[in-house]
Amino acid sequence: MILQDITTKMDLLREELDSLRPIPEDRINRLNQKLRLDWNFNSNSIEGNTLSASETKAFLFYGITAQGKPFRDYIEMRGHDEALKKLENIIHSDLKITENLIKEFHKIILVEPYIGEAEINPGEYKKHANYLFSPVGERIDFEPPEEVPRLMNELVNWLNNHIDPPKRQKRKYDLHPLLIASGFHIQFIQIHPFGDGNGRMARILTNLILMLSGYVPAIIKLEKRKEYYTALNLSTLENAEPFAEYLGEECIQTLEMAIKAAKGESIDEPEDIDKKIALLDRELETIDTENEIKKQLNNEVFFEIYDSWFTHLATETINMIQKFNKYFTGIKHRIIIQNNIAFIEFNNESPNVTLQLLRNQCLTKEIQLNSEDIIISLQSFYGTFIKGGLNTFNCNYGFDIKFELNKYVINVDILNEDFLRTKKEITKKLLHQPLTNDEIKEVVRVLSDTIYRHIVYFSKNKGNKDNG
Repeated sequence: MILQDITTKMDLLREELDSLRPIPEDRINRLNQKLRLDWNFNSNSIEGNTLSASETKAFLFYGITAQGKPFRDYIEMRGHDEALKKLENIIHSDLKITENLIKEFHKIILVEPYIGEAEINPGEYKKHANYLFSPVGERIDFEPPEEVPRLMNELVNWLNNHIDPPKRQKRKYDLHPLLIASGFHIQFIQIHPFGDGNGRMARILTNLILMLSGYVPAIIKLEKRKEYYTALNLSTLENAEPFAEYLGEECIQTLEMAIKAAKGESIDEPEDIDKKIALLDRELETIDTENEIKKQLNNEVFFEIYDSWFTHLATETINMIQKFNKYFTGIKHRIIIQNNIAFIEFNNESPNVTLQLLRNQCLTKEIQLNSEDIIISLQSFYGTFIKGGLNTFNCNYGFDIKFELNKYVINVDILNEDFLRTKKEITKKLLHQPLTNDEIKEVVRVLSDTIYRHIVYFSKNKGNKDNG
């Protein structure tokens, strides 16, 4: 839609909305509540606030906060909401936009001083240069701090020269309000007068201009952030049309929603899968990529694990359990890969030899790893305690690793306080996450402690016990 068509449609919709006044209070309240929520959520989210739409609503309307969200995000959301309340209170006054008013709004949205890349003082122009990087990595520098007072004075004078607001009379414009609001927004962003909050300020002041002109606020939506920045980059104060077209279409959407509300129609937006996905993407950005599923169990992944951390774990475990061999006869330690994949027994053989023989067995099988879980069990089996006499005992403990489609779980046999056998889960991980050296040490430590406690307990109690 070209600019002329957009301004014409905006004016027709504004006239239709005016014709429906006075609007019943319940309908106005429903419209204002939706605008308040949408404006707070979208404007803050564009700047990186992590609160979701539902978290924004819970916080602003019910004072409920979510765990794990930065405290600064709540401060910013509250400040922005207070600025919107102030804006709502002044739009019906004979207001002239001044630098002092702009600074007052900045104090409200930033709430309190804080340290970012530099010290940020609400209501004060920046003291240090600021810049940002475009999506393609290009650095964009804004006007230097020493130029800000002059440029802001010129911008405010430019704005008020285009608006003639004599008291108690309808405002007059030599440009359409959409072009005035767009030009102000473009130049304000180029100046970037404050150390932080410039995007939120630009959208508040731009909508103040529109609302003072009898229109409704244009909500710049998070899912249209790319189009918003593109339109800004294509525009200048002298040629504001690209951004004006973008801003006008957003204003039209809000006008149409306001008319529906005034007529008592539903203003709940239709389910939009693209919008849902955009918001979902934003929320998922906060999740550590280490917790993403990156591998699924198959032959390649199985042997990759076998040749890396499993071999390390099995080697350390075999070396440990063989230290107890001297106390027993009839020793038959074993490693079993269930579902008839592989089985091997060993006594004092080298871990390298044992693990290579087991691997060779796996290679000769057609392992269907995609269709079922795989369990690897490493078991010590000490047949008969040499010094047990007539009341001898055996000893059989180990660990197992259960591989599922996307993860694995390691459990180790232990003795509880009553010296009954049970299992302890050591770790549960995704397949792409290797067992760490500390976790390997923990498996070996727990298992060796269990074997040691078993031998000490049953040798002292002279019990003819078989722990399985």
